[in-house]
Amino acid sequence: MWQCPLCKSPIKLNSTQIRCENNHSFDKAKSGYVNLLPVQFKKSKLPGDDKDMVKARREFHQLNTYKPLKERMLSLVESFLVQSEIASECLDGAAKQALSVYDAGCGEGSYLDAMVQGLSRNGLSVKGAGSDIAKIAVELAAKAYKHAQFVVASSFELPLQDQTQNVVMQVFAPGSNDEYLRVLKDQGILITVDPAPNHLYELKQRVYDNARQHQINEKPRDGFTRVHNECFSFPIHFENTEHTLALIKMTPFYWKLPQGKIDAIVASLSHVTADFHIQMWKKCVS
Repeated sequence: MWQCPLCKSPIKLNSTQIRCENNHSFDKAKSGYVNLLPVQFKKSKLPGDDKDMVKARREFHQLNTYKPLKERMLSLVESFLVQSEIASECLDGAAKQALSVYDAGCGEGSYLDAMVQGLSRNGLSVKGAGSDIAKIAVELAAKAYKHAQFVVASSFELPLQDQTQNVVMQVFAPGSNDEYLRVLKDQGILITVDPAPNHLYELKQRVYDNARQHQINEKPRDGFTRVHNECFSFPIHFENTEHTLALIKMTPFYWKLPQGKIDAIVASLSHVTADFHIQMWKKCVS
């Protein structure tokens, strides 16, 4: 399913030396991830989120605070797969084919892991993979989730062959609609998650004098039919100051605010609203 980012010829990632037919070679780390982001594709020396931000997100997800979001995403994908009869083709044991799930902008891998593990528990044969432009994020993902293949790559130049994926995920990440159309199989699905109006609003009220709600993007996607659209919300009640700080460290606020301001927010913030705009899109048959 993989392709060389330079010449688009097929490559396999299950060998020690990774090289395409045109002799382009790529490095495989000890942890198992592969760097498929050529130097000429980089816009900076270390693109993507930095080490501290990535580790903060890992720490936050280990607290399972966003578990309701992950469970909701899994439920939506499962329902679509059953209705479309794709699930029946991917039953474990007598599987005609494995279900291909790809996370574009995977970060440290927790959303992909939740999706793959959830689908697998319900009897499906699942093949998970993900990419991120941040090398440190991909390294953490590869070390933690050995069942999936992770690569360093841009979401605007996915190193995937055409029509190889059943499900593509885009969670709090930028991406390319054209690329999603290219790599998804006919009637494959794209699930996107973005902040909804009230996401972390209580935190924003402590940061800004005039806090603004997030704006929802309702634009259609070329080549896709939207099959689901909702704002999914739940409260987060902090168990202790460490829990509060873990969430703040996952946001840009922690890295921009003075320490005194952060301390004051941690001391006063008892809860926040998690509010997500979840959409599912089915690829139109050409």
